[in-house]
Amino acid sequence: MRQQKTGLGTPIPQRQSIVTTSEQERIRQQPASQHYTGQYASINPEEDYALEEDEEYYNTRPHTSSRRYDLLPEHVIQQGNSTYHVHHGSPPVLPRQQQQRRYFEEQEEPKPRRYHPLVILGIAIFVMIVGWVAFTALGTWIQQKQDDWTYGQSPRTYQTNVVVGHSDSSTSPTHFIALNLNGQIIIIELPGGNAAKARSYTITTVQGNEGNPPVKVSFQDLNADGKLDMIVTIGDPGNSFTVMLFNDGTQFVSKLSK
Repeated sequence: MRQQKTGLGTPIPQRQSIVTTSEQERIRQQPASQHYTGQYASINPEEDYALEEDEEYYNTRPHTSSRRYDLLPEHVIQQGNSTYHVHHGSPPVLPRQQQQRRYFEEQEEPKPRRYHPLVILGIAIFVMIVGWVAFTALGTWIQQKQDDWTYGQSPRTYQTNVVVGHSDSSTSPTHFIALNLNGQIIIIELPGGNAAKARSYTITTVQGNEGNPPVKVSFQDLNADGKLDMIVTIGDPGNSFTVMLFNDGTQFVSKLSK
């Protein structure tokens, strides 16, 4: 019995006709048709021959290249007698492959970088030096601003009144002016406040007037002779030097004569 091929490629059995004995006799006496033969009037011999020769008419075994991966989602496509499984994703990884993949992933993970202790020590020393320089520069800037407010910027000036025994008294003390005039340290004395009797003392010179240091004068009996001597302080506390002048009764000198 022949089978008719459907659109999906699966043969389905053809319904068999039931013929009585009288009909068989009548059919046997009828001449055979030149165009149609066989049990079905709708099948042409040429078409029947082509149908038998078509390899898709027979059930064939699916291609061995098609594999099924039950662990992954798939999409099945039916074309004729061939079935194709379309997989979305990669095939399942075998346990051994999983171990190898995990090993290589662990090898590729970046390890934290370790530094030699000397490198850390060098960085710490560098930070300390930079901090010290910055702190020193800041302190110097603050001190200069304070000197500007106290002694003026140029020239640095300091003034005081003291009774030193040079034609002066408690009511008319001697007036002293200490100057840093572009690096020249000068002390001006006005005995008893009288400008006509003014005298000046050139103490020293600051090379380049570095830091523009202020100048102050103070008085103390250094040699215990009952007269106040002059102490000239140049610079700020912690970074200063002093020059001492002795009182001979009429003026200040660097050294007393015997």
